[in-house]
Amino acid sequence: MLEQTTDEAAFQPGAMPDTDGQLDAIADAATRLGHDIVDVTGFLDSVLEAAKDQAARLETVSQASGRLSAAGLSMIDLSDRLGGDFESLSGTLERASGQLRTAMGSSQDVIAWVATFASRLAQIDQAMAAARRSNQEILRIAREVNILAINARIEAVRAGSAGSGFGIIAEAVTNLSGQTESAARDVTETIQSLGVMLRDLQAEAAQTSEQAGASLTQTREAETALGVVSQSSGIIGTHLHEMRDSAGRMRHEVDAFGPVFDALGASVRHQTGTVDEARGRVGGLISQSEGLIQTAYALGGRTDDARQIDDVQRRARALSQALEAAVERGEISAEALFDTRYQPIPGTNPAQVMAAFTPVTDRLFPPIQEEALAANPGAVFCAAVDRNGYLPTHNRRFSQPQGRDPVWNMANCRNRRIFDDRVGLGAGRSTAPFLMQVYRRDMGGGQFAMMKDVSAPIFVHGRHWGGLRLAYAF
Repeated sequence: MLEQTTDEAAFQPGAMPDTDGQLDAIADAATRLGHDIVDVTGFLDSVLEAAKDQAARLETVSQASGRLSAAGLSMIDLSDRLGGDFESLSGTLERASGQLRTAMGSSQDVIAWVATFASRLAQIDQAMAAARRSNQEILRIAREVNILAINARIEAVRAGSAGSGFGIIAEAVTNLSGQTESAARDVTETIQSLGVMLRDLQAEAAQTSEQAGASLTQTREAETALGVVSQSSGIIGTHLHEMRDSAGRMRHEVDAFGPVFDALGASVRHQTGTVDEARGRVGGLISQSEGLIQTAYALGGRTDDARQIDDVQRRARALSQALEAAVERGEISAEALFDTRYQPIPGTNPAQVMAAFTPVTDRLFPPIQEEALAANPGAVFCAAVDRNGYLPTHNRRFSQPQGRDPVWNMANCRNRRIFDDRVGLGAGRSTAPFLMQVYRRDMGGGQFAMMKDVSAPIFVHGRHWGGLRLAYAF
């Protein structure tokens, strides 16, 4: 036969139920329930944060995928345009090669003409006529060469870095033009002074022959360089076609996995919403567990926190009395005591603020708050907040002057700050005899400690000012 449990025995006919023990058990269970709900809420917060981070990452990847697809399309378009430009360049190079070959033929004609000029000195009239015709030819060649030089420079600029060799051609062609014009001027001067300079004509003819030979050499070098540029442009054109094909394949692959990222992002966003909804529902249970504790206490239940609850209520009444006495003595007006126009303290990080009543609380609150810390071993802090969570006067160890390190300030300079989180506002706005709240304290490095925050309201002449908080480890 099974043994009867304590609860079964308590409700046997004729037995008196242990009401106080049951209420104590209810209060204790409500406290543990609050602990578990806060713990679950913290876990859901972590899951929600991870889900949001994952969703943000997927959104970033999805956007990058779209940009990559657009870049692939731009590469295809650019390849097409560059291919057209290189086809145009190839035609231009071919025409330039033909012009250079024509110039080479003309230069060879000049050399042949100068070589036979000495044998025709006896036929001065015929020689002068031939010289005039040759000079006409030279000037025509000079104009053609000059036009070729202009075209060469234009094409070199258009080709950019690929036309650096083309610049050499342009320079060589310019030299050729100048030398040809110089030769034409020499011939003109020779014709005009032929009557008085016949003896110098042979020397000048030899000089002209030498210059024409140099010009022919430069023209040949230019043709060779132009051939190299033409060959390189053909290779570049082939590479451009290959690049276009690769860009097309890349864009096809990106377009294929883009929808996959979109689907993953939608799934993560849905799960994030589900977790957020679950977190909201679980978070709503926190206030219900806190109300259950208050109800159990109102019916006479007690827990291990009874001493802290009694103590914080007693000290809250002491703070109420101290503030009422200050008003009665004229140290502060009721209007200033309830003034919530907080003034920022310049240069503070985290931000600290002053209220009209802060100097009064700095004088009245420390003795009561410090005594509470000494009377409750394990307590982390004991401090009063107003209805907005503003904590004017903290314990001495949390009221250090701020330094340059905001992280150090966050931990050691917690006075004159507004704590408008769930626990801070709950303690400041609750008018119940007491409020037991459970929360997770961030210890850094991803570690959290479960804390209890017991508070009791502070009234000044029947008007709710805020609450006194006593926080200690669970």
